[in-house]
Amino acid sequence: MRLLLLVVSSLVACRERPVSAAFDASALPPKVVNVVVTGPGESWLVHDGPRLIEHWRTQAGWPDALVLSTGISASLGADGLPLFEGAATAAMMKAANVSAFTAGPRDVDFGAEALVSLGAQSGAMLLLTNVRTSVGAPPTFAMFDRGGVKVAVLGVSSLGKGDGPFEAVPLEGAVQTTLDAAVAQKAQVVVVLVNGCSTALRPLLEAHRDWPIDLVVASPCEGARDERVGATSLLHVKAGQYASLRAEFGGVRSLAAQVVDAPPDGKAEPQAAKVREAWLAKLAEERARPVAFFKTAPEPAQVALLVAAALRDGAKADAALFSVASLRGPLSAGALSRGAVLEVLPAFERVFLVDVPGEVLTKLVSHPDAFLSLPAKVDPNGSYVLATTELLYRVGIGLEAVDANPLDADVLLPTTVLRWLEAKGSSEKAPLALPPLPKRRR
Repeated sequence: MRLLLLVVSSLVACRERPVSAAFDASALPPKVVNVVVTGPGESWLVHDGPRLIEHWRTQAGWPDALVLSTGISASLGADGLPLFEGAATAAMMKAANVSAFTAGPRDVDFGAEALVSLGAQSGAMLLLTNVRTSVGAPPTFAMFDRGGVKVAVLGVSSLGKGDGPFEAVPLEGAVQTTLDAAVAQKAQVVVVLVNGCSTALRPLLEAHRDWPIDLVVASPCEGARDERVGATSLLHVKAGQYASLRAEFGGVRSLAAQVVDAPPDGKAEPQAAKVREAWLAKLAEERARPVAFFKTAPEPAQVALLVAAALRDGAKADAALFSVASLRGPLSAGALSRGAVLEVLPAFERVFLVDVPGEVLTKLVSHPDAFLSLPAKVDPNGSYVLATTELLYRVGIGLEAVDANPLDADVLLPTTVLRWLEAKGSSEKAPLALPPLPKRRR
């Protein structure tokens, strides 16, 4: 299958930054560095990684390329979200030799701590040039030496306060300061990874055409186009594609950048394919593993009450709230598998802890969308910590007006419920007790 090469400015060749004339560089063999940048995409790396790895290593002939990513969603699709917490993605990152990546909202599915640990598990550096965090303090840039060429890599992230303990800082100042540091360390090639669209960065590239940035890689979005901005090649890649940069240092400095659309039916790199198949087999095994047993099929209201109980116990909160409207289907009688739980619960809902007065708890009991797990006695004048989901906090219940700054528990709803069900230890001989149905609400 003929490969589709989307070439920026006819395989952008730049002749700039001549080497010192103190010696005859033409008599030396040129130094060459190849850089590969993959785009983000939910679970793309585990599923599509072996095919892309084979392409850039064998078809493009770049077995020793510096591999980077604009984002690596650690979730193995919604079906396997709470089962491995990034372990499968970390294994494939190792197989691909990913050296650095940046992150966005979809990369914190398992929380900020898990995102930082993903780098440690995979051996790749998490770069947050324009984001500050209280967790792990990821570096703002990294410097790599490839064949005697120094490559500086920055990571422009789309993370913010709504995603955990992250605080975005002014982009222009963050990039300028980081570039100054990279230049001071004698960077010869500069690559910027952008999680999300290039909309915010592009005007800065126009305003700072003197910035020594060779390649910017972002995700496709409305109005985005591959182009040259000053000395910078601006490219956009999606799942199944990668951007490549070839930098050659001889008598002059020459660069060529392009987007490569790898064939969907291409071969898979053998070792990476083994990694993928091993994890997919583990996924199937984990999905089939039973976590509870019901003597009779629970009503939706009973499922909501069970989830509320799991939230309350798992978050060690005073009370918890869930809604039937958040369920994606029913549960049946008999053995309940982990896969069945994942199919019923909203996959990406995070657990929030909200401070509420006792008076609010007593009023929530009569709310048509609220199913609560409460202490035996609620003091209307007391104060309580209520565990719920991010969606229910933000929509329809009115909790935003009660507590404008809830605590993100840094855990997902399915993870909390699965752990709670397993801890109950139910079986056919000792089925899980179902809560009584609440009284009909007016």
